[in-house]
Amino acid sequence: MQTLWKYLEDLVGKGLGFSVIFEFIFYFAIHLIPLALPLAILLSSIMTFGNLGERYELVAIKSAGVSLLRSMLPMFVFSIFLAFTAFYTANYFIPKANLSWGALLYDVTNKKPSFNIAENVFYKDIQGYAIKVGKKHDDGKTIEDIIIYVDESRKKGNNNILIAEHGKMWFTPDERFMMLNLYNGVRYQELVDDKNYKERKPHNTMEFKSYEMAIDLTELQFSRTKKELFKEDHRMLNVSELNRKVDSLSAVILKKGSNLSRYLEPYFSIPNDSLLVESDDVEARLEYLLQLTAKKERRFRNDSLIAGTVLTGSSPSPRSLHTKTLSREQLIDKSLHNIQNMRRISRNNIDDSKDHYELRAKYQAEWHKKYTLAVSCILLFFVGAPLGAIIRKGGFGLPLVISILLFILYYIINVFGEKLVKQGQLDPFTGMWLSTIILFPLAIFLTYKASTDSRLFDADFYQRIIRVFRRK
Repeated sequence: MQTLWKYLEDLVGKGLGFSVIFEFIFYFAIHLIPLALPLAILLSSIMTFGNLGERYELVAIKSAGVSLLRSMLPMFVFSIFLAFTAFYTANYFIPKANLSWGALLYDVTNKKPSFNIAENVFYKDIQGYAIKVGKKHDDGKTIEDIIIYVDESRKKGNNNILIAEHGKMWFTPDERFMMLNLYNGVRYQELVDDKNYKERKPHNTMEFKSYEMAIDLTELQFSRTKKELFKEDHRMLNVSELNRKVDSLSAVILKKGSNLSRYLEPYFSIPNDSLLVESDDVEARLEYLLQLTAKKERRFRNDSLIAGTVLTGSSPSPRSLHTKTLSREQLIDKSLHNIQNMRRISRNNIDDSKDHYELRAKYQAEWHKKYTLAVSCILLFFVGAPLGAIIRKGGFGLPLVISILLFILYYIINVFGEKLVKQGQLDPFTGMWLSTIILFPLAIFLTYKASTDSRLFDADFYQRIIRVFRRK
């Protein structure tokens, strides 16, 4: 339903078959597995152990000498199986589904609306034609008061006009052509290609009782684009392909850093500084370059003072021998000009590299996402199972509310971390594993509390504590 509402405008009115719409929804549903699977595990684990606790079956299990962790073992093993299945799905199944869905979305979005002429409205979706029909009969074929503007380029104005009183309209069996039989009309055409058109305005006028024409509708038909054209998107690659992309982009970034040193070398010698060449922090590199150029600017100003001293007759130094022919103002202007060039080269290089940094961050985030999906299946089980044992409520009531709240927390942290990674604010590991890092202590805490028969969510327990403090 979310898919239908989100892409309703692209699907409606284009004559798409039911199979195309079903295929579109199917591929998008696979795209939602990373959202649905962790929530399903969280909810099912809370409901399962909540039912066991509500019916005092957990009490019977513990009285038989079986600990909570031992009773969780079968479902833990099944969660591991789900984790491997989730990784395989995220690494192979989802990229292929995303590739098919992306290509299909492109085709659906770019498909023109199906041929449907409304009365007294110009239909312009066919390249080179603008068609208006005054009246359409119920049989869907008979039409009246027809006006057709014909211009294959649509750049020379309305200079080819066809008008008819009535006619017949139908389609060939393969729906590639629309056939028109027009009656009692006239066709007016200006000969704009004539070399003397501006002086003589030549034109043709043709009256007819019957006129037949065929209009090509091939561009309105639904066509499928090759999927390989969308293969470079980060959501459509598996782990090995993402590794190759990350390595390639890292090599490009390193090369651009080396080129920057080579471009700036004619202006002054640059130390072999790893911050300038290899740092991933774009802002740090820019700040370093600005500081470096500022230092050089101060050095050039000092040199200019030496040059001024030479010009005033002071004793020359080896540094100033080559500056005797330059005035102080000329030396300062030349130095500032060099500094401006260095800043321009540095900023251009960093702006060019920034796109590569962002693209590499997307590939790295997608790489980590495939593993976080698998780990989240196990992590949310260890959150849901002990939580269900503590609250001792089954069904779709309280467990559903708690699971949705926990999953919203997990999802918000996950999206927040991924966004920071793509913006370059966090390294890929920290950002993509942020939700796991935060929920892991919660899973340990809940498991410990459930193993020790904690009354964490028992309202009577807290009421008794409050009454004790009031007495004191």
